[in-house]
Amino acid sequence: MLENSHSSVLDALTAPQNKVLPDSNGRIVWGNGIVTLVFAVNENKPVTMIGMSGRGMPQVDANIAGEPDAQPIVELRSSLDGGGDNRLKLAVSAAGLKLRFVCAYMLDMLDDKRRPMTLLAIVQRDAKGEGPLVTSVFESDAGTSAVRTYTRLKSDEPYPVEAVSSMNATLPMEAAKFSTSEAQIYWGESSWDLENAWQSAPLRATTLHDRNQKINPGMSSARLARRSTSTWSTGEFEPMGIVESGGRSGELGEFSFAWQIEHNGAWEWEIGEDDPGLRVSAYGPEYDDHQWFTMLGSSDAFCSVPVSFVICAGDWQQAVAEMTVQRRSLYRAKALQMGRLDAAQKSRGLIIYNDYMNTLWGDPRIEKELPLVEGAAKVGADIFCIDAGWYDSEDGGWWDMVGEWEPSNNRFGNVRFAGLVHDIQSHGMGVGLWLEPEVIGVRSPLAKELPDSAFFCRHGHRIADQGRYHLDFRSPEARAHATATVDRLIDEFDVRYFKFDYNTTPGAGTDVNTDSIGEGLLEHCRAVQSWIEEIRAKHPDVMIENCGSGAMRADYAMLSRLDIQSTSDQSDPVVYAAIAAGAGMSVLPEQQGNWAYAQQEMDDETAAFTLSAGILGRLYLSGFINRMDDQRLELVRDAMALHREVLAEQHNLVPWWPYELPDFNGPWIAYGLRHAPEVTGENVRESLQKVDYLTIWRRSGVDSLYLALGQGAHIRQVFPDPNKPESAPDAKPWKIEQVDPETVRIEAANGKEPSARVFAVTYGPEPTGATDVDAVHTPEGR
Repeated sequence: MLENSHSSVLDALTAPQNKVLPDSNGRIVWGNGIVTLVFAVNENKPVTMIGMSGRGMPQVDANIAGEPDAQPIVELRSSLDGGGDNRLKLAVSAAGLKLRFVCAYMLDMLDDKRRPMTLLAIVQRDAKGEGPLVTSVFESDAGTSAVRTYTRLKSDEPYPVEAVSSMNATLPMEAAKFSTSEAQIYWGESSWDLENAWQSAPLRATTLHDRNQKINPGMSSARLARRSTSTWSTGEFEPMGIVESGGRSGELGEFSFAWQIEHNGAWEWEIGEDDPGLRVSAYGPEYDDHQWFTMLGSSDAFCSVPVSFVICAGDWQQAVAEMTVQRRSLYRAKALQMGRLDAAQKSRGLIIYNDYMNTLWGDPRIEKELPLVEGAAKVGADIFCIDAGWYDSEDGGWWDMVGEWEPSNNRFGNVRFAGLVHDIQSHGMGVGLWLEPEVIGVRSPLAKELPDSAFFCRHGHRIADQGRYHLDFRSPEARAHATATVDRLIDEFDVRYFKFDYNTTPGAGTDVNTDSIGEGLLEHCRAVQSWIEEIRAKHPDVMIENCGSGAMRADYAMLSRLDIQSTSDQSDPVVYAAIAAGAGMSVLPEQQGNWAYAQQEMDDETAAFTLSAGILGRLYLSGFINRMDDQRLELVRDAMALHREVLAEQHNLVPWWPYELPDFNGPWIAYGLRHAPEVTGENVRESLQKVDYLTIWRRSGVDSLYLALGQGAHIRQVFPDPNKPESAPDAKPWKIEQVDPETVRIEAANGKEPSARVFAVTYGPEPTGATDVDAVHTPEGR
C-alpha cells in the first residue's frame, strides 16, 4: 500500500453516486464540521482554494469574497511545458495553469464507527484533453481541524512529470484582515545530535523581503524553501512548518496554519508571496532537487506523497496542539489497518531500558549485560533492549559485517546469547534487539549471496556507503531477507521489541528498473512502508522503535507505522534538554524516546537533570544502573513512577511551551503537557480535575524566570519529590513565588550548575496535599 489511502477508499469516493456539482456561483464547500475549505470553479482557470477555516475561527461558506490572488490547488510541471513564469522554480507551472475542472466527488463517512472521516476529490484536466487526469484528494477525520491531501495523476499517453504538488494552499490573510508583513514563520532545523532546533522569524526577516508590490506588482519570485534529500527525511530540516498570521493572541481573526509532509524520503516545501497573499506548497521529490521524474502512460496511476495541514484560531502553540491530534489520528488509523490497535494501545505504557547510550556503546558482553539486567529489573523496566554489537564476532566488525543477524559466538560465554535472553526473561522483562534491516555490510557473507538486484545500484555498480550496501526494498530478495530475519529472531528469542536503526543513506536513488534515479528512491521508500506494514500485521504484539542515527528519519510515514522515535544520539544531557523540549513540535509526546542516562558518579543535580528529559515523553532508560547505590536507585524509581502517571494520561495531553519557543542555546527551557479539551475532545469538567505537567531546565544564566500560567493555576514540584528529600538531598526544591494572578517566578536552588525540575500544574480549587512550594493563583479555571 502507498502512503495514501487504500485504493478501495479512493474507488469508493469516486463512485458515480458521490459526484457533486459546484453551486451556481462555482463554489464547492467541504469539511468535517470543524475545518472547512471553499473552492472556486471557473471555466477560464484552474480550481483554486479561496477560503479555509478551522477550530475557533468564523466558519467560511460559499458566500465569501475569497482571497484576491488565490492560487491553483495543484502545481504540475512537465519538461513538455515547464513554468508559466521563468522566475519561479515550482509555482505558476504551465501545465498546472492549463488545468480545468472536470468533476468532483464527496463521500461522508463521519458516522463510520471504525474511522469516521469525510473525503473530497476534485478532478481536473487540460481543457484540450491533453496531459494527465489530475485528481486532488482531501481527507479529514472527525474531531480534527486537519486535512490530509495528495494528488493522483493518470494518463493513457506517455507524459513526463517533473514535479507535482501534494498541497498548494492559499492562506486566508485577506479574510482575517492581516497583511502579509504581519506573518510569523516557524521552521525546524535538524542534524545529528542537534535535532528539534526550532526557529522563528517575521516573514520579512526571511528571504521574503518587502519589494513593494504596489510599484512592482505580481507574484514575488522570492520564496522560503526547505527540503530533504535521500532517505534521512529529517536529516537537515523538519518536513513541517507553521505560519502564524500575526497580531496578539485572542484577537479576532488571528489564525495559524501548520503542515507536515508524511514521507520517508525526499521532499520540499516552500512559502511564497502572491499578489497579494501567502501560499504554502508541499512536494515529495521533484526533478531539480531530487533527480525525480516519472513517465505516465502505463495502466498505473501516480500518487504524490501525502501532506497533512491544520488551520485554527490562535497562535503557533494552538496549531501544534491540532497537529498533535492529527498525528494521533494517523497512528490510530494505521494501527487499525494493520490489525494491531489493541497492541498499540497496550504498548504505550511500557518503559524500555537500552544498554547503549553512555553505557556499553555497542560493546555488549555477558559480564557487562548480566548486572545491567538485574539493575533494570530493580527499577521496574518492562523491556531490556540489547543494542548494537550483539551479532559481532570480530570485536569491532559490527559496522561492516552486519546482515546475517546471528548472535556473536564470542561475547556471551558459556551461556551464549540464549542465556542472556533467558536471564532478561527470568527477570520479568521482554527482550529487545537493535536491528538495522535495510543494510548489508560489505564484508558480510550475504553481500556475496544476494544478487545485485537486491541492492541500490547506480552506473552499473552497487552503491557503497561507509562499508555498507543499501538494500533496495523493491526487490523481492531484499524484502524476503529482512522478513526472514525478523521472523527468525522472534521465533528463536521471543523478541518483544525491535529498535530499527538506519545509519547510512543511498544518496539520490537507483537507476535500475526505473524512469529516474529519484523515482527509484521513491518506490523504495514506499516499499519500506509496505514491508513494515506486513511485519506489523504478522507480529502485532511486537513493539518497534524508529531510529535513524537518532532522529534523522522522524517523519510520519514512519511514525504512523512505528511506536516510538529515538529523538537523538546526543550524549550530553545539557544539550539533550533542548532536543527533548523541542520534540513536541514534530513528534507525538507518547512517541518521544528521550534518553535518561543517569549514573552513580553524577551529583544529584545532574542525575535529576538527565532523568527529567524523559519524564514527559517516553523515558528511554540507560546508564550503569547496576553501579547505583540505594539513594540513586530511588531517584530513578521516582522518575519512573512519575513517568507512569504521565503515560496514563499522555494520550489526552498536548505539548505546551509557557516560556515560548525553546531557544536551543538558551539558558532556560520550559516544556510541558497540558489538557486541551477543546482540541482533544476530552470532557471539559474532567480535564479541570486532572494534572498538567511542566519540565523546566536551567542550563546557565540568571537564577530565576517568570512564567505566565494563567489564572486559577496551582503549581508544585513533583520531581525530584520534595516530600522525599533523601532521594536527592543536594537537589533542593526550587522556590515558587506568586507575582500576579497569572504569573509565577521560579528560582533555581543551585545557581552554580545546570539543574531541572518537573512540576504539576492544576487549575481550580487548591489541590489536596499542597506543600509550601506551591504557588496558588486566583481561581478562574484553565
